[in-house]
Amino acid sequence: MIRLHRSLAFLAVCLAPFAAAAASEAETKHNVPPKGFAALFNGKDLSGWKAMPHFDPRKVEEMSDEERKEFFAKHWDDAKAHWSVEDGELVNDGHGAYLTTGKDYADFELVLQYKTVAGADSGIYLRGTPQVQIWDYT
Repeated sequence: MIRLHRSLAFLAVCLAPFAAAAASEAETKHNVPPKGFAALFNGKDLSGWKAMPHFDPRKVEEMSDEERKEFFAKHWDDAKAHWSVEDGELVNDGHGAYLTTGKDYADFELVLQYKTVAGADSGIYLRGTPQVQIWDYT
């Protein structure tokens, strides 16, 4: 595992309503990763995620292990206030801290499913930056 302060391996999910898994139990198979991949979302709760506020990820990298732990803990309540799991989907109300994986990844391929709403402005930050934009301009 690569340590956060060395690789800054954020895989953050941000801002607008977002779903990373299937909606019904029958569709839960969609949250089963292909061979050699790991599921980032368990379809049940926010286990495995940390809260990342709108903050320069390079400054997080410069923190000590203890400062970093306190930083993420400080913002967890904000994430829980705006992120939830509904019918096996990871949902955000459009506010609050981003979610970032609790585990660090060195090299990765990201495979995901998402849903959005009209007018949404969302995306996925790869290692804190750049953002892969997901929006609906209609």
